[in-house]
Amino acid sequence: MLARIANTLYWMGRYLERTEHLARYLRVQYFTTQDAPMSQNRDFVLGSIVNMAGIPWEEGKPFVESEILHAVALDANNPMSILSAITSARENARGMRNIISTELWEVINKYYHFVNNYPVSYFKTRGLYDFTLNAGEHCSVIRGYVDSTLTHNDVWALIRLGVHLERTTQIARIISCKLYDIYVLTDQNENMSVENYQYTVLLKLLEGFDMNRHHYKAAPDRQKTMEFLILNADFPRSLAFNLRQIQYFVRKLGLREHTPDSVGFAVGRLCAQYQYLLYPEIEDKVGEFVSETLAKVYELHGALDKNYFHV
Repeated sequence: MLARIANTLYWMGRYLERTEHLARYLRVQYFTTQDAPMSQNRDFVLGSIVNMAGIPWEEGKPFVESEILHAVALDANNPMSILSAITSARENARGMRNIISTELWEVINKYYHFVNNYPVSYFKTRGLYDFTLNAGEHCSVIRGYVDSTLTHNDVWALIRLGVHLERTTQIARIISCKLYDIYVLTDQNENMSVENYQYTVLLKLLEGFDMNRHHYKAAPDRQKTMEFLILNADFPRSLAFNLRQIQYFVRKLGLREHTPDSVGFAVGRLCAQYQYLLYPEIEDKVGEFVSETLAKVYELHGALDKNYFHV
């Protein structure tokens, strides 16, 4: 396969996955604030959204809710917005019409038109919940068509590799953002009731609240939340699960593992670290550990880009 084609498929998967996480962060972070058992400053919530979405915001400039929500979702001039990401995904899919299924192209195109034609004025006033919920549903449908209408060959593997690498990145960024939020909100982790509620929010941000309760049979706290989202190899939105998926698709693409500078070697080493890691070993440095994982995932992307997409 040509490096250009491989790169296009990989990024199509990444852009699609990115839109879902941005949409869910907007919805959960915004609306759980209104249901919180304790008061939260609206500027704090908007600041958290700005931080997660990577929006440049001038220090000291007052947060304007409508501007921030629009920038994350529908601002065509913001390269990090949902609209920009789905536009890029659609362009990549259009260039691959000859090797992806018609059904997959149609659901990606449908998602693009939903976002592109969404009324901005309605979104800013009443449409946030509707827009973000529909965005997530579109992404779920697209992933279903990727798995059910494509031959499970290199084309499929490259899209799925992009999906899981992007998901790993977004999970790490969301955990890091919420740990910072908790630190600020709880006066340096001194308010346990506020802190534990924020772990509930974090689990909902990664759609893990119900499974966490099912797994531990108890209300979320720091250990149960971090252990579940970082080390649980069976939960599809944990770091451990997605790193293992990255390793699977790297192997399926035939990328070599036996040289220390290879992509396969780096992925295998990271997965091995997670496989035998116990939470008490990182308990006092969770934020640092997640940041290190994120840096290693960025390095994996760099190695893929250098050795596979630009050969």
